[in-house]
Amino acid sequence: MAFEIPGPREVVGAAVAVARWGVGTATLVASLPARIESLVSGVERLLVEVEFVVARIDAVTDGAVAVHKRAAEVTDAAATVTETAAALSTAAQQLLEIYEPLALQAAPLAKKFVDDFSEEEVAAAIALVDQLPELTARTNAVMPILATLDTVAPEIHQLLETVKDVRQAIQGVPGFKYFRRRGESAE
Repeated sequence: MAFEIPGPREVVGAAVAVARWGVGTATLVASLPARIESLVSGVERLLVEVEFVVARIDAVTDGAVAVHKRAAEVTDAAATVTETAAALSTAAQQLLEIYEPLALQAAPLAKKFVDDFSEEEVAAAIALVDQLPELTARTNAVMPILATLDTVAPEIHQLLETVKDVRQAIQGVPGFKYFRRRGESAE
């Protein structure tokens, strides 16, 4: 293999190519700060958008946590209501078992009672109930007097005996019949 020496045209062409390459490289190097700045600005814009998306995700997450918490509270309340309803249902069933036979037995009597009442009797019963406070007060006032009647009874018996004796004594007075007839005719 022989080594060829390049001619002037080839040397000038190579020098022009090297110069163009140098200019291209220098242009590239000169444009690098602006390109790097543009790249950094793009990255900064991207970071702002990522932060915005992260903030929205945090808000959605907070909302989801709040919804989950409220759902848990509602579930707990529903469980309490269910337990209370079950207890009330059991109590109602027990009351039905106790009072159903009594109600079945009393139903015909209650029907007869209701059927036999007239409007006037209901009105009178209501009026009587309205007067119960006064009736109670008066009864309470009379009760002490009634309690003393057992001690008064012997004294009344003695008084009646004395009146009977006086009557017999007056009837035995001479001329009493005359006064008696005269009193009857004046009436």
